[in-house]
Amino acid sequence: MLKCNWIMKVFAVGFNLYKQFDKAQTVLEEFTEVYTGIGIKDICMSYSLSFLQISDNVFQIHPKNVTKEIDSGILKLCCNNDRLLIIDQCHKVHKIDFKDLDRDLVPHKEIPMGSEEIKNGTCGSKLVVLYTNTGNLFNTFEKLHFQIPDIIDIQCGREHCLILDSKGTVYTFGQGSRGQLGHTTLDDEREPLQVEALAGLNIIQISAGGWHSCAVTKDGDLYTWGWNGSGQLGICDKTENQHQVIATPTPAEFGLTVLKVACGSRHTIILLDNNQLYGCGWNKYKQIKYCEQESFSTFLKMRSFEDNEIIDIKCGPWNSVVLCA
Repeated sequence: MLKCNWIMKVFAVGFNLYKQFDKAQTVLEEFTEVYTGIGIKDICMSYSLSFLQISDNVFQIHPKNVTKEIDSGILKLCCNNDRLLIIDQCHKVHKIDFKDLDRDLVPHKEIPMGSEEIKNGTCGSKLVVLYTNTGNLFNTFEKLHFQIPDIIDIQCGREHCLILDSKGTVYTFGQGSRGQLGHTTLDDEREPLQVEALAGLNIIQISAGGWHSCAVTKDGDLYTWGWNGSGQLGICDKTENQHQVIATPTPAEFGLTVLKVACGSRHTIILLDNNQLYGCGWNKYKQIKYCEQESFSTFLKMRSFEDNEIIDIKCGPWNSVVLCA
């Protein structure tokens, strides 16, 4: 979550068929300023909706143009294609089912977690991963054996999960059929396992796409792995011999320092230390570049944001978003 009291701008490009960015175009062909306001803190996106946090306890649902208040404050918002999860500042977790959005009063329901206080969480199509103040990890509300006291980030793809601890160690679990777990096999894992190929690299950020994964090191190197069917790993030219699945974290030979990474369903964007944004992968909805080419297997420049202070970058399934001060 972003903490700010100044004017924030949200720029988006890509899929907008359901007007989730309150613009008339069904595809935003170039980065477009979609939201501006004082106190904007975060945004998360499903295929058809966006949820914009505009204060410590208020968020907006678009395109429904519904404003929702959480009395206990908002710690984090995350969503999949069916529901929004809200972790409040009292460390309780709530949900809003999308099927209820057409009701006059949109209800949010607390998910019972007993005495557990939720510190962090995220969700994919088949995963709901919650982390508690006691170091416990839950998947779809079932307690896992894995326990660690210093998790700083959790990211879910459609069916897999990445975990990052304060020492820079990465763990993954869930479905591994496209190599997205990074354990050199295509096996599924019920419990988190350390990604051995990243050991000792001091990872500072992780991101999960639909079936691919990314990690950024303290030195600004980018590692990608998993499904590469649309070139979303950005590590090889598009040829007949291109690997569709890469089950081991592989460095993207980029030559510049990477600050942040974000993954969509089948695309990846990165922010460099010179405030330039690069991307690769699926481009059907112009989420990488305004052109007719449907995918890019190596990173190419999307836009320079030299006149803006970039606070964060995000991806929806088929779009890309930049939050600027």
